[in-house]
Amino acid sequence: MFLKLTSILLLAGLIPVSAIRAQDATASKPAPVIGTITAVNPATHTITVKQDKTGTDYVVQVGNTKTLLKVEPTAKDLKNATRITAGDLAVGDRVEIGGSKSDTDPNTLVARSVILMSARDLQKVHQEEAAAWQHSTPGVVSAVDPAAHTLTISARTPEGPKTITVNASAAQFTRYSPENPKVPAPSQLADVQPGDQVRVIGQLNPEGTTMTADKIYSSSFRNVVGTIQSIAADGKEITIRDLQTKQPVTVSLNADSSVRKLPQDMAFRLARRFNPDFKGPQGAPGQRGGGQGNAAGGPPEGAKAGEGSGSGNWQGGQDRAHGQGGNWGGQQEAGGAPGGRGGMRAPANGDLSQMLDSLPKISATDLKKGDAVVISGMPVNNDKSHLMATNIIAGVEPIFQSASRQSQTLGDWGAALSGGGGDMGGMPGGGGPPQ
Repeated sequence: MFLKLTSILLLAGLIPVSAIRAQDATASKPAPVIGTITAVNPATHTITVKQDKTGTDYVVQVGNTKTLLKVEPTAKDLKNATRITAGDLAVGDRVEIGGSKSDTDPNTLVARSVILMSARDLQKVHQEEAAAWQHSTPGVVSAVDPAAHTLTISARTPEGPKTITVNASAAQFTRYSPENPKVPAPSQLADVQPGDQVRVIGQLNPEGTTMTADKIYSSSFRNVVGTIQSIAADGKEITIRDLQTKQPVTVSLNADSSVRKLPQDMAFRLARRFNPDFKGPQGAPGQRGGGQGNAAGGPPEGAKAGEGSGSGNWQGGQDRAHGQGGNWGGQQEAGGAPGGRGGMRAPANGDLSQMLDSLPKISATDLKKGDAVVISGMPVNNDKSHLMATNIIAGVEPIFQSASRQSQTLGDWGAALSGGGGDMGGMPGGGGPPQ
């Protein structure tokens, strides 16, 4: 029964595959194959399953399988599982196969049991989660009270930063780790620390001061706003000057780091969005009239922050935001909203990450010294002066100029640009929930 429960937790995306490797190594029976059905052959009573862990395609014989069960995507055990037949298995379904390898072909399995989650049910759950995500509350943790089971966060709102007390007593926690940032793992309140970024799904009171959380996603990602001081010739490392701390920050890049640049018209539109009173130079995109300011340059080196120079688990699959092998069925594509003749426009719902994801990627070597950038990443070895970048956004000079001297700060819009504000402003996949 323990093995079955473990399989269901994997199936529901509640524990990573790595958490049971030790158990698999000592289990008396072969480890189950968890993956997605890619082909069904009724004539030979076989299905083809692509295993999440290795990418291996297995031909699975199901003609004599006695135990075939279907569970709902949210199931944590087999109590409510229903019996099915081999004819209910379809391409795209997620399955766990228990059985043994054929004596003649190591890529052929003789199934003893099949546990199924249907692709249609998974798609419905993903859509519901995506809708909940778009109405979630991002923020930065300012305090944690383990005794009261609460978090205090600073959340970005149209009126400016607001303090919210979050009741986390019944919340499901998920965390992005520095070791494996693509695949969020189950966590607990004790893992959340002041300074962490969170995204909370739950019920906010009418005043917007307290919240009862259903789900809390957290990470130690940082958002840094600065200007580039140097770029390595191979594009794998840049050094920036943090405009808030005035200190240098080393930023490393790997194959998973994304570098994008805002088109000028989009940058000016966003500048107006963050500060409606901002007026760029005469003729700048999004401007109704003339104005003063330096369109290309950011704030002077001596400017203060806020001042501008102008006025594994079961749900694997390919996931653009979190990489491959994340969880159930992967992430839905989240494209940006195309604009009209004036270019792309920011989404009306306030989630900029969808728009940013639609921008083409560039190389770090396409940037140059002095460029203004917003960087989100994870501290390397807990060193806040060294980040492994997940996202780098360039072309933000107009937004530097527009930083409001009233309700907005560089850190505030920096979080928004890096992935939705508070990753989740900066967490991988700010445009949608982990799948």
